[in-house]
Amino acid sequence: MYDYEFWFALKGYEIEAQSSVIEQRLWEIFPRRCLRFWPYLLSDAEGLKEFLERDMPVRVETHMESFGRFKTKIEWLNVWVKVNWRGNIWSISRDGRMWLYENGTKNDDGIDGPVWSFSEKGNENENAVQIPFSGVFKSPLPVETIAGFLYEFDTFKWFNSANEISFESRAGMNLFVLKISNGSQNFELHLQPDKYPGQDVGQTVDDIFAKLIREGGSHLIDATYEGKILLREL
Repeated sequence: MYDYEFWFALKGYEIEAQSSVIEQRLWEIFPRRCLRFWPYLLSDAEGLKEFLERDMPVRVETHMESFGRFKTKIEWLNVWVKVNWRGNIWSISRDGRMWLYENGTKNDDGIDGPVWSFSEKGNENENAVQIPFSGVFKSPLPVETIAGFLYEFDTFKWFNSANEISFESRAGMNLFVLKISNGSQNFELHLQPDKYPGQDVGQTVDDIFAKLIREGGSHLIDATYEGKILLREL
């Protein structure tokens, strides 16, 4: 007759983590009862995942490789965009998880692309949200709106020169304002894709942008009107 604690003791546990910091944090919260009786890990693995993914910008997956042997894989989240919101810089992953940039990882370094900023005017959901200044949480910001904008515009030359994008909703329509630099030249681009389809306005602005760079000077490019784009010197 076998003692169940011996018979069901964890036979093997492999951790595949991108840094020792993550692995150390896992061991700090690992349920010790799983060492003595591995079936507990079948249920405790979900709690480990939920805790770590709230505590750190990581993605956690655990599976049983064979009878009594488990493997946990932990990866840092990749930063998709950076946003300036309520006085702080935040990182957001493509799946909409959000954390303070300063509490981030090596995957936060060298992120290409502009910093986004968001107006809270008229958005009750954003105004009401309680912000945790540690850990990771679901972004209250419009992730799919960002994704749609990037899908339409991030291949154009003018977008690659943008260093800041601000977003707000006006009269039920999305307004994007981009600040673009080219050496000593500065540009401000206003876009409302609801009025002017993305690919059409994107190519037109690309042509205007190339012409203005050759001519010099700083300009406001206003594409918030249907079927036309207005230019004004800054």
